[in-house]
Amino acid sequence: MSWYRANRWWVLRLARLPLDIFVFGTIAFFLVRLLPGDPVSVALASRSGTVTAESIAAVRTQMGLDGTVWDQLVRFWGGLLHGDLGHSLVTGAPVVNEVFSRLPSTIELIFLGLVGAFVLCLVLGFLYLRFANRALRAGIRVYASLATTVPVFVVAIFLIVIFYVVLDWLPAPLGRVSGVLPVVTGFPLLDEGLTGSWDMFGQTLVQYIMPVGAMVLTYTPNLLTQFIGGLDRELVQPTTRFQVAAGVPRRWIFFSVFRRSLSSVVVVFGLFFGSLIGGAVTIESLFGFGGIGALGVRSVQSVDFTALQGFLVVVAVCLVAMLIVDLVNMWLDPRRRPGIESEAN
Repeated sequence: MSWYRANRWWVLRLARLPLDIFVFGTIAFFLVRLLPGDPVSVALASRSGTVTAESIAAVRTQMGLDGTVWDQLVRFWGGLLHGDLGHSLVTGAPVVNEVFSRLPSTIELIFLGLVGAFVLCLVLGFLYLRFANRALRAGIRVYASLATTVPVFVVAIFLIVIFYVVLDWLPAPLGRVSGVLPVVTGFPLLDEGLTGSWDMFGQTLVQYIMPVGAMVLTYTPNLLTQFIGGLDRELVQPTTRFQVAAGVPRRWIFFSVFRRSLSSVVVVFGLFFGSLIGGAVTIESLFGFGGIGALGVRSVQSVDFTALQGFLVVVAVCLVAMLIVDLVNMWLDPRRRPGIESEAN
């Protein structure tokens, strides 16, 4: 078998990524232009001074709205390929700088929430598989049945009321730390560790308890539903029965069932990343974190056209996450690789 035939499952998926990003970026371009009203008039209304034809033309050019829509699209992609998304109408700073100064803190928050949900899912899945206790299994199934029924902001508010208002065990949800964060990579916890700011590191960890806890409690049932379904299905598969009949050690049978059941969990895990980018708007607003979600909210409130466009483009990072999910999924379960059925036939 040639190298290409053996590796085309990831080569083709990797080659499709630029096309996916192009389609997503173009949709984001037209989506922003479908917003009702004239953004130039809204932007000028918030400024002092006399509005002249020259000032209107200047703002229109600053927003990238001069020329035909196709001219704007060409300039948009030309700027994007050179890392230029224009300047924010509120702060005057390059939108690229605004986005990349905020994105790492949002990714850090989402990463902690997803890893926490994944680990809790694995622990509960192990308990479900290892112990035949009916009460334990029923409790895990009831928790899994809560999937998609409770929004993350409801759980977050519930945690704030209990642990801050009633019990007073955790500090007020007013941001990560009191003071100026050290900036090395943009990831708050990592930067605090790299610079030896352990007081801030501890404060940030404490401030993360409620938002990360809300994400873990909200998203674990979705993963658990897929995982338990996969465990029940794989336990009765001929492969598992053959392993039992052949006297394979119990721990290796558990490992095999776990591995085969994880493929559907990985798919949902990737879908969560995209939804959490959107959910970050809610979480960061509730807990006073100044991440990418706060930039999106500010852009809408102030009609910061260029910043809003940059915010939508950055969401394309979800496509990279989905690429990783697809590759991991096909690695875990080779039956999902494209063309595998035709080769088998």
